[in-house]
Amino acid sequence: MAVGTTALLIGAGAFSAGTSLMAGNEQAKAVKRQGEHNALVYEQQAEMLKEQKKIQDTQFNRNLKSARGKIIASTAGKGLMLSGSPLAVLADTESQMQFDKAISDYNSAVETSFAKSSAAQTRYSASVESRLARYSGFSNAFSNALSTGVNAAIMGVK
Repeated sequence: MAVGTTALLIGAGAFSAGTSLMAGNEQAKAVKRQGEHNALVYEQQAEMLKEQKKIQDTQFNRNLKSARGKIIASTAGKGLMLSGSPLAVLADTESQMQFDKAISDYNSAVETSFAKSSAAQTRYSASVESRLARYSGFSNAFSNALSTGVNAAIMGVK
């Protein structure tokens, strides 16, 4: 009777250890899949930011041309030449718009860089979590096997 119980105990322990290994592997795969998905979302965000930047540049150029045209037209409409104060106003307006564009360019570059960095960090974190899940499965399997061995030994001693 003790041999049958011991065999049953060993079989249950082996099953439990195998289940722990499979669970660890499945959890590792799920973590990796989710991490890759999140990384792809960040990469997509970076690409969208690049496209947004192109649109902003087009809008800036259109606004700059419009401002330049209004100042030139206003000056000419008054019968003045584009020199002196009107030229200073034009230069100041253009330089202020270029300064605003530089700020916008910087902010856009920071956002894009952040999105790309987040993608890389997400992939790295998923890789680490995946390995930890797999190691947890191994650890649980080893614990089950050890516990089964101890219990079998105890039952064999009786």
